[in-house]
Amino acid sequence: MKLGTLQLNRELFLAPMAGITDYPFRRLAKEHGCGLTFTEMVSADGLIRKNTLLRIEGDERPVSVQLFGSNSQVLTEAAGIAEAAGADAVDINMGCPAEQVAKTGAGAELMRSPEKVKKILLEVRRVIKIPLTIKIRSGWDQDQINAVEISKMAEGCGIDAITLHPRTRVQRFRGRADWNLIGEVKKAVHIPVIGNGDVTSLALAKKMREDTGCDAVMIGKGALGNPWIFNPEDSEHPKERSALWPPAEERRKVIDRHYSLLQYFYGEERALREIRRHVVWYSRGLPSSALFRGTVMGIQNKEALFEAITAYFNETGRKMNANPSQ
Repeated sequence: MKLGTLQLNRELFLAPMAGITDYPFRRLAKEHGCGLTFTEMVSADGLIRKNTLLRIEGDERPVSVQLFGSNSQVLTEAAGIAEAAGADAVDINMGCPAEQVAKTGAGAELMRSPEKVKKILLEVRRVIKIPLTIKIRSGWDQDQINAVEISKMAEGCGIDAITLHPRTRVQRFRGRADWNLIGEVKKAVHIPVIGNGDVTSLALAKKMREDTGCDAVMIGKGALGNPWIFNPEDSEHPKERSALWPPAEERRKVIDRHYSLLQYFYGEERALREIRRHVVWYSRGLPSSALFRGTVMGIQNKEALFEAITAYFNETGRKMNANPSQ
């Protein structure tokens, strides 16, 4: 897939997730075959005031910086900063449903102001040379579904792709994503359309593309504790039907790798805090995982933590190998 001038080698992308998609998580996704990663949502105002540090590592590219804000001048300046910092693309968030974001006029609130969106996109497009994309929702509520109209207008402003999460702002993350709307947007524009929402396996990613005709699929919560979801070699494994995949030993190895990336990026103290959160997701679906998670969340010492992790995954792997039906 081509994103403007950017050639991508895989049509599976990692969604921007607040507090999750830092460099270690993005790098791990890339190592497992992710075609494009997105930073956590970055405040445009914080970036230009230097209250927000934007750090992009060369070995994680290609990476897109997702910005949020409502002021066209501020977003334009922030986009220039992101480009100078090494971003391969800039994405403007127009879909975040969080109250603290919407009340500032940013996120999903922007979809209620098409003229403001047009002004933002035209100004940002004039300043940056790298690809410019947007991430939108269906609309504000069921009576204000305007994803198609916003997408057509945005294409006219010169953006390079659109990501659609087909839920309304009022829905937040409840109910089912309306994949039919992704297909409607795809038919309405000529630029790439990226589908997002309710994709928790490679099988569902394939189904989204087949059902909607979208050019790529963006995966969010389905990647938590599961970087294998991006791995093309795993496409035939029935992950959604069996806790045997990936094997317990493979999960433990990836936890070790994840921790080493966290330690490099943050230092040991924060790395320990972060890896405990991720272990919750890595152990999801395995036997006695609730008891294990309760244990590791209370461990503060690195050696004790990894002893517990190794013991649990080794024992789990032994039990599951002895009883494959478990």
